[in-house]
Amino acid sequence: MKIPGKELIPYWLGEKLRGAWQRYLSLKYKGTDYHCPYCGNSFKKFLPGGTDLPVLTEKMIIGGGFRDNLLCPRCFSVDRDRLIYLYLKEKTNIFSARLKILHIAPEGCIRSLLMSLPNTDYHSGVKYFEGYYYDRKVKLIDVTSLQFESESFDVVICNHVLEHVHDDQKALEEIHRILKPNGWAILQVPISDKLGETEYDPSISTPEDREKIYGQHDHVRIYGQDYPKFLERNGFKVVQYSPFHDSPQETVKKFALNPKEKLFVAYKV
Repeated sequence: MKIPGKELIPYWLGEKLRGAWQRYLSLKYKGTDYHCPYCGNSFKKFLPGGTDLPVLTEKMIIGGGFRDNLLCPRCFSVDRDRLIYLYLKEKTNIFSARLKILHIAPEGCIRSLLMSLPNTDYHSGVKYFEGYYYDRKVKLIDVTSLQFESESFDVVICNHVLEHVHDDQKALEEIHRILKPNGWAILQVPISDKLGETEYDPSISTPEDREKIYGQHDHVRIYGQDYPKFLERNGFKVVQYSPFHDSPQETVKKFALNPKEKLFVAYKV
């Protein structure tokens, strides 16, 4: 949820206050049971987080709801961020190949990692700054009208974004357009383990109704099990990565990943 008054705090001050709080938490929860690959710290546990709303339980939303061991005390990575790290490490050449990357609505931990890699040409953008701590190196962009040349990116990371976008069809067309042939995109969304078809009703427009029906005040849909087919209809080959089947289980446990969450990776064909 958006914190009232957060947008009034200057970026530099918000960054300092948050950094001090994170340093305190990292010392308080220091231990060996869990590990965050982004900040490199280990803890006795991660922090709980998420929201406990009836719709999230009723419709079995994977990637939503309240979870224990969700948030890294030091860098505030969440389980889906650590899932992305494990995929990048185990299944891609992103740490060594010369790649041009677009990161949409960049998570701080993922952004810091990718910007630190000398082999990447990293770009990022967000639709709006209000209420979030993005510095001005992050550009304003519209995912339904990307101002980039066609076939100009090797990788797009679009993590929990499409559920905020009314015209998700157009957003996928734009992501497909800017990807190079055989380029790939991480297109993760919260998804219902119960619904066969995606639920979308543009008449649901108030923050209160969206929170009640979709589980968050700025979500405009709930994706169902038809989500991979939706990606395929827009020219992608979809690979579903499950760390509980495809990666070292000791690492999966250390990262405190959601056992039900799979990663949706879409390759341009």
